[in-house]
Amino acid sequence: MSYNLAVCTPPVPLDDDTAWGAIDALIDAQGPVPQVFRTLHDRLTGRYPCICSLTDETVDEEGVWSDGPLWNNFGHRTAVLGVVFSRVEEVLPFLVNTANELGLTVFDWAGPSIYRPK
Repeated sequence: MSYNLAVCTPPVPLDDDTAWGAIDALIDAQGPVPQVFRTLHDRLTGRYPCICSLTDETVDEEGVWSDGPLWNNFGHRTAVLGVVFSRVEEVLPFLVNTANELGLTVFDWAGPSIYRPK
């Protein structure tokens, strides 16, 4: 199990109920992965490396992502990212701030919360 979040490119409906109703279609959208997701990936892994780049000895201590390669979780409209529960309090603020700075919206199923760019 992991703590899962979806990071979405615009447009995302402004009404929260409508946005939650659209999340599955956003996840299922097909097409090329946008450049903004490469930027997000690089910023996230710059601070929290993909578990595929960690050694067997360090993955349990240093790894924050629930699977890898992390890039495989990025699609056309969304990136669905899993964070190990023991690191959520540390990783979540960084992930949300980084995504929002790039104009991306974060859906947090556990909240449930939607974090929108300013």
